[in-house]
Amino acid sequence: MSSNFNYINNGENCSSRGNCTISPEAASLHELIMYHIIHACHYINKLEKFNLVNYKITDEIIDIIASLVYINEYSDKQLYEIALKSYYIFTNSKTRYVAECLENNLDPEHIPELVNFDDNFSQSKAILYGDLLTRHLNSSVSSENRKFIQILYIVLKSVCQNISNLFDMNVKLNSEIRFVISSLSELNVIYDDKTLLVRLLSSLADLDSKLKLKISDTLLCKFGNISDVVVSHSTRRGKCILVSGSNFSELYEILKMTKDLNIDIYTHSNLLLSHCLDAFKEFPHLIGHYGNNTENCIVDYGTFPGAILLTKNSKNNTEYLYRGRIFSNDYVTPIGVIKIENNNYEPLIESANKSVGFKKGRQKPDTFLGFNESDLDKLIEKLYARFEANKLSRLFIVGMNSFSEVQKEYFDVFLSSLKQDEFAISFYYKSDKSNVVTLDIANYVPLANYVLSKILADKKYISRIYFLFPACDISSVSAIISLKNFGASNFYMTTCSSQIINPVVFDLLRVEYGINLLTNPADNLKNIRKNTSQF
Repeated sequence: MSSNFNYINNGENCSSRGNCTISPEAASLHELIMYHIIHACHYINKLEKFNLVNYKITDEIIDIIASLVYINEYSDKQLYEIALKSYYIFTNSKTRYVAECLENNLDPEHIPELVNFDDNFSQSKAILYGDLLTRHLNSSVSSENRKFIQILYIVLKSVCQNISNLFDMNVKLNSEIRFVISSLSELNVIYDDKTLLVRLLSSLADLDSKLKLKISDTLLCKFGNISDVVVSHSTRRGKCILVSGSNFSELYEILKMTKDLNIDIYTHSNLLLSHCLDAFKEFPHLIGHYGNNTENCIVDYGTFPGAILLTKNSKNNTEYLYRGRIFSNDYVTPIGVIKIENNNYEPLIESANKSVGFKKGRQKPDTFLGFNESDLDKLIEKLYARFEANKLSRLFIVGMNSFSEVQKEYFDVFLSSLKQDEFAISFYYKSDKSNVVTLDIANYVPLANYVLSKILADKKYISRIYFLFPACDISSVSAIISLKNFGASNFYMTTCSSQIINPVVFDLLRVEYGINLLTNPADNLKNIRKNTSQF
């Protein structure tokens, strides 16, 4: 059996442009952007003592780092434009700080600068600057600590993406942003201190976990309770708009604006979850969800016959599709995508009316989604009663769908192989067995954190809980570190693609945080049962 499941997931998470690794040019520009931001945060930190924090700049720092989650989706030109913005933030913050020191007869506290930048540097020179910075890092910081820095960047991106998502929910996060700025400033002096790097990494991962909970709490507060529903994947004749991404507020605004316009709305990506929330059930023109899965944007966008809105932090690079009908409110707008200015969606609606729309409907199978919260509470109570009575040896928490047929086959076998004294809560994969419960939450990570917070409210039996991560992404890496801080120790994860994390860095992550690889169901279950102490 093992030969059927021994897989390495390299390539499973390739970008829409076909890239499975980060190009040297993109890596250099990434290094340059982070250098600017980290140095800028030193001066922003100093300016706070003068009560001169520019919140517009700190918010933009969050947006820049959040945008780097999808570095493979951007062209070198787009990354260069981000580098110009980060350079402006750096020079602006430094100039303002120096001026304030001079006005107060103080000596500015400068930090060494590794590159003498020319104003208005070109794209090719920006790549050269980034390469020089990378070489300096490689020569001045130990190999192990360079790897920890890369892991820290991953968690930092997850933190900033979640802060950015909360921005869109109109949630104020001054203290959280302050912590991010302070952490980035601290990086100027702790690059080669493993103890301090690990401490900072742990603090950021814990913050990330709290941000995810804040997102789920805000979502449920703003858009009502969640329930289990049947979601249509069928289409019907008529004009239409596809809304993709994870910005529920934008979707809600579009629904309000189009409720009397005879335009049907379809969701895509994480917005599938909206069908479970009370507030969205008020709109009969929210027809259903379009697409076979939440990552296949090229096929879905290319076949949708209406206007398309990419909400903030959507995964994209769409210049290879078609132009004129794709719109975005994102920080970085891809080439060929029309920028939504000042939340004016009229061009999107006009485009939908001019598009052909669906000429006829197409019937596709429905899906079951969501959960009933009271049923979840009762289930958790029963599981802990079984733990207490020594009738439950271990609980498996199975994470998000990775859109891999190999992994679907893996979990079909894994879940069907569970013994009666074992139980699994799965966030996607299904089984007919009575000791498996599936809570399909449309791959919406904050809601998974909400469920986990309920399951882990009692830490007494955490040594018997196993966390399985079918998808390797920035959120999974951050979650494992936070769970480790909480006291969890049983982690199984798929191999990460190179665009998420360098293989040698992933090896260090596995060793440092005790991560086992998902290989095949028989071997994984054998090792788990062998290493679990008798209860």
